[in-house]
Amino acid sequence: MPPIPEPEIDPVLKELLYAYSVISRARRYAGMAGVPLPLSLTEINEYLATHPVLIERDEFEAVIFALDDQYFQEQCV
Repeated sequence: MPPIPEPEIDPVLKELLYAYSVISRARRYAGMAGVPLPLSLTEINEYLATHPVLIERDEFEAVIFALDDQYFQEQCV
């Protein structure tokens, strides 16, 4: 069986997924159990201070927060 080719990913989508992966590495944790906390504007601001983005800041923030919400929904299931 031949290998499945990788899908074409839109450059903006690729940038957003990369940004989320970098930003989420700065995630804070609470308590002795190490409960993950939602990402905040602090982590996003730190990323944006060193990485230019292709879309408007409010759209960028909305996507990062939506991806983080999805992360927490999958953690609770």
